[in-house]
Amino acid sequence: MTIKEMGEDQRRLATVTVDEDLCMGCQKCIRTCCNDVYKWDKEKRLAIAAYPEECVECYQCMYYCPSGAITVEAAQIAFYDPLYDRLGLND
Repeated sequence: MTIKEMGEDQRRLATVTVDEDLCMGCQKCIRTCCNDVYKWDKEKRLAIAAYPEECVECYQCMYYCPSGAITVEAAQIAFYDPLYDRLGLND
């Protein structure tokens, strides 16, 4: 797939993971995240990354998580330049 064919969602989407084995259920990630990426799962009694597309990669959730249960992997941002397109470099 070329960069031009990638949708906007594919260009900028961080991978947000909550390790269920490490999560203590303290909800610090929920309280810390200003973009409401995390929600409380009442059945599992832990936080889940319900809206990872809202993540802006500030890493505050990782910083404040006392158990290290949260992982945020940076998004792969595609670079598209019309000049590169004319030169055939965006393929």
